Amino acid sequence: MPAFKVYALAIFAIMIASSTAFHERLGAPLAHSTLPFQPNNVASGLQQALDWLKVQDPTNGSYGNYYEHWTAAAALALWANDSNSAEAARSYAYLAGQLNSPSFWGTIGEADVPGAVLYSIASSLNLGLINSSFVASELAQFQQSNGGFSGYYDFNQGQTVTSSVDSDMAVLGLTAASLDSSTIPFAAQYLLTLQNPDGSFNLTSTVRYDAIYSLGPDSVSITALTLLALNSAGYTIADSGVIEGLQFLSAAAPTSRCITGRVYSAALAALAFQTFHENYRALENVFYILSQQSQDGGFSEVSRSSYPRSNALDTGWASLALEQSLQIQGVNYQPSNCPPVAAFTISPETIVVGQSVQFNASTSIDVDGDQLSYNWTFGDGSSGEGESFSHVYAQSGNFTVTLTVRDSGTDPGPLSDARSMTVQVRPGTVQKSPGLTLSRGGLLVLAGVGGAAIVLLVGAAFYLGRKSVKASRFSDSG
Repeated sequence: MPAFKVYALAIFAIMIASSTAFHERLGAPLAHSTLPFQPNNVASGLQQALDWLKVQDPTNGSYGNYYEHWTAAAALALWANDSNSAEAARSYAYLAGQLNSPSFWGTIGEADVPGAVLYSIASSLNLGLINSSFVASELAQFQQSNGGFSGYYDFNQGQTVTSSVDSDMAVLGLTAASLDSSTIPFAAQYLLTLQNPDGSFNLTSTVRYDAIYSLGPDSVSITALTLLALNSAGYTIADSGVIEGLQFLSAAAPTSRCITGRVYSAALAALAFQTFHENYRALENVFYILSQQSQDGGFSEVSRSSYPRSNALDTGWASLALEQSLQIQGVNYQPSNCPPVAAFTISPETIVVGQSVQFNASTSIDVDGDQLSYNWTFGDGSSGEGESFSHVYAQSGNFTVTLTVRDSGTDPGPLSDARSMTVQVRPGTVQKSPGLTLSRGGLLVLAGVGGAAIVLLVGAAFYLGRKSVKASRFSDSG
């Protein structure tokens, strides 16, 4: 990567040496780390994500009206990979036009989106496209007396409130652009007032997080974003607030591939860990990101209303995390095994004695892609193996069918999952015997379709027969 690009993205890749005491507090890398990091896997996933962004890029460079923060993330990801990207150039021309327009600021009531746009423009060395003094002045107006930057309107409080996410993005944008540095220390002090005893950061003084806040939908993303902002404001790993925030991320970041859809949180966590030289922790999140990539190459955070459809915001930030991880060297990492999920279908739904029943476990899944083995018990003393299996019940009743799926994974070894279902087996259909006769004192029970009609016909014939006999006797006696 050219030197000027490394410099422009330095906010994501500052490697501050960690002390021994800090590692003891944060937690050493897990003992199962035995495999080397494979950059080729990351490069492949990154290229697919960038290709998705290129395909989605419209002619005017915007990824949607009122989605400037989406465009900012996508443009920076494309530029970080190729500073001559035509798609990135179109997006930056569009974003610069927005920041330079007074009408844009007139419709923006929060600092997060313009802060994110300014950060993207400054990080990509495109400050020449904007009126820096005008933008800095407009963004600074969002800062309130408590040091925070204005966020959303809180209906419970009846007023606009400051938030960590809005302050984070404003700080990141202003520091990347080297604008209005006098506001930064005050904003950083405000951010530290939002830290909880567990090390996480709140969205506001009264709200831990809000899933509809696209740039900070949960505690992990808010904490990671705040750590990045504090770093840009001059805070280091020696500061207690940073240490406690990283400790929270170590425990809460979505590194297990058994959990789905936490892409945005993992991307910010990876960037925060790498910024503070916790490369092993960064790679945990990078591998998680790769495990969540959609078939089209994009990404989506589970909190989005459009999930699981890929979007430019999550794909952009995920791409940035993947791009930065390519700088990591000398780290061994092996993802831990996730258990499979057992599932099966039965056909036909109505089962009778003597009928062949098909049991199919093809809907079972394993997120690691491990090979699966399938073991069945059918509740009548019988068992079987295989993804699909046919079974015939010899008697009626209720039987519990159990499927046990076992994977071929390691670390901590093969894992399994079981699913059970109770089936009802009905008696077989009774067939009428040939030459069956009916006597006056006999009882005939007929089953099956049309049985009721046959009973009525037989009953009527029996009644008429008795009447005919009586009439004959009366005639003979006369």
